[in-house]
Amino acid sequence: MLDKIQFLLSLQIIGFCVFGGTTLLLRAGENRAKKILGWGMYSWAIMAVVRLSVNLYLHEAKEAFHPDVLIIGALVTATLACYVIEVLRPGYLTCRRFLVFISPVVVGGLAYLAYRLSGGEIHTYYSLEEVFEFFNMDVLLRMTVFVLTLFYMVLPVYLIARYSKDFKVFLAENVSDPEEYDLDWLKKTMIILIVLYGFYLVLLLTDIPVMYVIDKTVLLFAWYYFFYKALFLKVVVLDYSFKDGWDLPNQQDDVNNDDEHGILSKRYAEEVNAWFEKEKPYLREDLRLTDLQRVFPISRSYLSQLFNRELGQSFSDYVNQFRIEESKRLMDAEPNASIQEIAERSGFHSISTFRRAFQKCTGTIPSDYRNNR
Repeated sequence: MLDKIQFLLSLQIIGFCVFGGTTLLLRAGENRAKKILGWGMYSWAIMAVVRLSVNLYLHEAKEAFHPDVLIIGALVTATLACYVIEVLRPGYLTCRRFLVFISPVVVGGLAYLAYRLSGGEIHTYYSLEEVFEFFNMDVLLRMTVFVLTLFYMVLPVYLIARYSKDFKVFLAENVSDPEEYDLDWLKKTMIILIVLYGFYLVLLLTDIPVMYVIDKTVLLFAWYYFFYKALFLKVVVLDYSFKDGWDLPNQQDDVNNDDEHGILSKRYAEEVNAWFEKEKPYLREDLRLTDLQRVFPISRSYLSQLFNRELGQSFSDYVNQFRIEESKRLMDAEPNASIQEIAERSGFHSISTFRRAFQKCTGTIPSDYRNNR
């Protein structure tokens, strides 16, 4: 019975990863993160096929630390690490950087293949204890690939923990609707990857039949959630590209502290205020900081500092302040208009974002404001 359940779950994982990878690649467009994840799902499908082929029946002894599963698993973890990098730093993974990043996996895989073809001694291990009973080139190469796998597992978790906050700040200073990018997805990604990798290690090392069934059940749900969220995640479109390097733009590059510069900043702040009041650019839901550069001939970093220092808030908060005032005006003038309509006409992308922004600015939700005015 367990054999049949395991086989069916394996087929579902393989089929879903192929379907998910194909869907992501077809709908990726210019979004390289989706393309990378699509290939990552293909790689996991291949790993599942290999895992199933070497351990088809649960009642038979399970081979641990299988070299083919190890090598493909290292490729999967490297690919998923690339997905996180591309989400955090769009454009950073040039072709050269990508090849350099995965080259240790390629070299490790080729080294093991060369060892096999040269007639090197290959053992079959059924537990970790057996692995460490022998120390030869076979074990050394497997351990090298395993260490690489652990490195690629840890790296995206570190990157998300280290840089997600900075990236949120960067978005808040450059786009008018940072909440629409579901930045909590970075934290969710970290949790999902930990689950996927933890159960991958179970598949790699375990010889307990029931754990195989539990493992594959959890993997199927984890991959489904990962795919669904990644497919509908709003694409971060920024005029700034990380192609030239990892670091965020230095906000201080174009900012001086002398009196003359301060006077100039105040003048620009007044001009920005006047432009917002007259032209109402905040009604565009996709307004970005770089759109202001078409009107004001100053750099992106200078503009960002202009909002933070002279206007006392981030670009997104500044825009939402005008949107909230517009929504209040509409609710006063058109009491029969729906909250959804008010949100859209005020420049908000969704009603949930509108409610959060409204409560942040006024301390109450839109419906309560309308009822108590």
